[in-house]
Amino acid sequence: MDEITFKALEYEKILLMVAAFSTTAEGREEVQSLRPLGDYHHLLERLSCVAECRRLLTEGRTLGIEPMDPMRPLFEKLRPEDAVLEGLELRAFIPLLSSAEALKRLLPDIREEVLKAMIKRIHTHPELRRQIERSIERDGSVKDEASPELYEIRRMIQRVDRRIKSILESILEDPHLTPHIQDFYITERNGRRVIPVKHDSKGHIRGVIHDISNTGETVFVEPREAVQLGNELESLRAEEKLEEFRVLKGLSSMIRDLLDRIEADHSVVIELDMLQSLARFAEHIGAELPEINRSGMIEIRRGRHPLLWKSLRAADREDELVPLDFTLGRQYTGLVITGPNAGGKTVVLKTVGVIVLMALSGIPVPAASGTSVPFLHSVLADIGDEQSIEANISTFSGHVLRLKEILHMASEDSLVIVDELGTGTDPDEGAALGCAILRRLKHRGALTLVSTHLGLVKAFAFREEGLENGSMLMEENEEDPSRYRPTYRLQIGIAGQSHALEIAKRLGMPAEIIEEARGLLGNKERYLEDLLASLNQKEMILEKEIEEARRIKRELLDLREKLRDEIDRIKADRRDILKKMARRADEYYRRAVNEAETLLKRIKEQKDRQRARALMKTMIEKRQEIKRLAEPPPPRRRGLERIEAGATAYIGRLGMVGVIKTVNPSSKRCRVVVMGKELDIPFDDLYEPDRVAEKEIKEEERSLAPLPEKIEAPGPVEVNLRGMHVDEALSELERHLNDASLSGVPEIRVIHGIGTGALSRAIREYLNGHPLVSSFRPGRKEEGGDGVTVVSL
Repeated sequence: MDEITFKALEYEKILLMVAAFSTTAEGREEVQSLRPLGDYHHLLERLSCVAECRRLLTEGRTLGIEPMDPMRPLFEKLRPEDAVLEGLELRAFIPLLSSAEALKRLLPDIREEVLKAMIKRIHTHPELRRQIERSIERDGSVKDEASPELYEIRRMIQRVDRRIKSILESILEDPHLTPHIQDFYITERNGRRVIPVKHDSKGHIRGVIHDISNTGETVFVEPREAVQLGNELESLRAEEKLEEFRVLKGLSSMIRDLLDRIEADHSVVIELDMLQSLARFAEHIGAELPEINRSGMIEIRRGRHPLLWKSLRAADREDELVPLDFTLGRQYTGLVITGPNAGGKTVVLKTVGVIVLMALSGIPVPAASGTSVPFLHSVLADIGDEQSIEANISTFSGHVLRLKEILHMASEDSLVIVDELGTGTDPDEGAALGCAILRRLKHRGALTLVSTHLGLVKAFAFREEGLENGSMLMEENEEDPSRYRPTYRLQIGIAGQSHALEIAKRLGMPAEIIEEARGLLGNKERYLEDLLASLNQKEMILEKEIEEARRIKRELLDLREKLRDEIDRIKADRRDILKKMARRADEYYRRAVNEAETLLKRIKEQKDRQRARALMKTMIEKRQEIKRLAEPPPPRRRGLERIEAGATAYIGRLGMVGVIKTVNPSSKRCRVVVMGKELDIPFDDLYEPDRVAEKEIKEEERSLAPLPEKIEAPGPVEVNLRGMHVDEALSELERHLNDASLSGVPEIRVIHGIGTGALSRAIREYLNGHPLVSSFRPGRKEEGGDGVTVVSL
């Protein structure tokens, strides 16, 4: 990197913008000294540290660094063994020591390892800080509490001073001396308490004259009665100065003993202040951390020039700034930007250069996320002598000398930026020189970005492999189609027109001059300009069509992602529902088995067969419902082709198979028998059944066969649930309730014990509202008391 590039790209002004966010004076100096880093890993570490500082800022926290005076001069002053710092100089150490302590307190919240390691290196000296605070006032004076000796001396000074004032006040109040007093107040001259006496009356008040007024009419006299006390006060004040010096010397010595550590801490604090200022700058301007690549590609997304942003923001015109989208190094390594003056070419060049310099210095860039910059060793710019964004006053000779330097320094790790390549001399010769320079830079492997007005350079970029044309997009004026206005947008792939005559016309050049100039243009030049205009128009149409296609593609991709997400969500919901249904089905099945066991064991007589058959039918229905709950949704089916009485059909909304009983073509509905129940079903809910379903219907009909003649006796009328868990006890209770009901038993006694009462409460809550239970009560004393519940069925 060279200073000419920094000056050409106004890098110092940008660093001043960033430095304004520093807390310390030396932190600002650190920011202003920032330059692109030559170590790739060091650069990544700095960006990572800035990201961590920004995270803290977004959480409403800072590093806790306090404003402080420049400390390095104090370090140098204190280094000699006999050096003693003044009070304010000693107090200057307090913000540094406090900042170190604040950083140490923040350490547990730091996630970034490099930043954490920096803070770990810091030493804290809280006792030194407290000693300085106890000893030195904010104005730099030494406090009374700095030492016991100083405290006592100052008490004595106050006592003597009060005695002197008392003597002088008594003189001022003496009526015999009143005529000789010039002014009735006590003042001080040469450190002595005095009273103003008329010059002509100085002999009437004996004492020492310490001063005379400018007019000579007043003498300031220390009365004889106060002279001895004045001498004593002067002696005490000398002792005070000596003790103050001893305090300052002691504190200076304490700091000197720790100076190496404090200096090292200071270096870390200043570096952290610099990093935090970069994060604050990013928050202020909306900057992002760039990606640093080693593929030699620049990609800038919605880039902005910081100085242009600042000036427009100050004028409340920030919305006028046109962001830059820019790519270099992927399909081409050199870009030639053409177009009219005042179209924004130089701003593009400077924006690219500044963003690259900022990124390589570890500074967040004013661009969108995804902006990527290659790790380069040099950025070499030629944008004229003292040229700013608004003006170009470079000369051809300086231009050539600078290009010579650039060719000498450029390599495959360089970005070369040249404004107005080949201008300032004969157009043909300048264009030829420019083309040769472009080819040499391409062979060197350097990334190259230039602007020009020369048609030969445009044509060279068109045919030379590795080079590409770009132009600043102009649009027609709606009021006057013959006139154009700049959009400040860069378009890649086509050379631009200079529009010199249109700009001259827009700026008020007489129409006859414009027409004469058109006539003086050669046929070749007019043909080239017309060709470029035609290509521009076609390019604009093509760009619009491409952008529309991209927009549609983005919408389709977004829709596809949304559909995928919805499908994933539905699948997840389906899995959850099936799991819940399987659990319900398992419980339902377990209860059904218990009911079946109860039915087979408790039917005593032949007369109960009708009831058993009904219960058996209920079991079949429950089994079908269990299957419907547990199985996944059926595959898509074909609609039923033959809708007629006796046909087997699958009913979609029920997920079950039935037999059609009657058909009503006019209403397009039919009566279907499902699990022994007759339902009204529309035609469009009837589907072809599979063979397995038809077989199951026949098996269910056969399952309603007569029950065996031999029926077991009813179960006991007493249920012992003691020692069981609640779930186990309720399941056992349900089984006995069914047994008792089928057996015709009017009452059962449930033994659950007293214990904690949890089991008895659960049992009685379960019995409350049970369809087989008419009432229940706690047992009587002889029945077992509250450890028993008697249930009436």
